[in-house]
Amino acid sequence: MLKIVALNKENLIDWDRSNTQFELTGRVIPTLKNGKWTIREAPFENAKTTKFPAESPDESYLTDAQKQLYFAYLNGQNVGQIRMFKNWNKFCYIENIAIQTGHRHVGIGQQLFDAAEKWARDNGYIGLQLEAQDDNLNACQFYQKQGMQLGGVDTLFYTANHNISVALQWYKIF
Repeated sequence: MLKIVALNKENLIDWDRSNTQFELTGRVIPTLKNGKWTIREAPFENAKTTKFPAESPDESYLTDAQKQLYFAYLNGQNVGQIRMFKNWNKFCYIENIAIQTGHRHVGIGQQLFDAAEKWARDNGYIGLQLEAQDDNLNACQFYQKQGMQLGGVDTLFYTANHNISVALQWYKIF
C-alpha cells in the first residue's frame, strides 16, 4: 500500500533516503524555432549511472508555509519524495523528485507529482516549474508525460560541472 505523507518531525530522518543511483539513457536536444521549443531525443549507446550528492535535512520545510515536501511510503518503507517551494515568479518550483532504485516506473512518481500539483493549486500558484539536465532523458520524458513543456535552455548554468552541458527549464501552467 502506497501512502503519500507530508514531511514532519518524525519522518525528517527520511530526507535523503530516496536519493539512489539512476540511469542516464540519453540526451534531450532542444531547438528553438519561431519562439517554440521542440526536442529531439538522442539515446546513448551505453547507459550511464549517476547519483546526486547527499543532502542534509532542511528543517525550514517544517515551518515555512511556502515550502513542502512529500514522501512516498510503500508498506512503511520510504521509496520516494518530491520537494518544492514558492518561487519568486509565483510558480511552485520542484527542486527535487526522486524515486528509489527498484521502485521506478510503477506510478510512485506520478502520485508524488499529483500531490505537488494539488499543493501548488491549493496555494494559488500559477503552475509548476523545475530544472532538469539535458542528459537525463528519462526524467524529461516523465515531465512531458505530466503535461510540462520546455520553456527555456541555459547553456551556461553548469559551466563548472563538465559532466553536464545544458540546463532545461520545464513548466506546467495551470
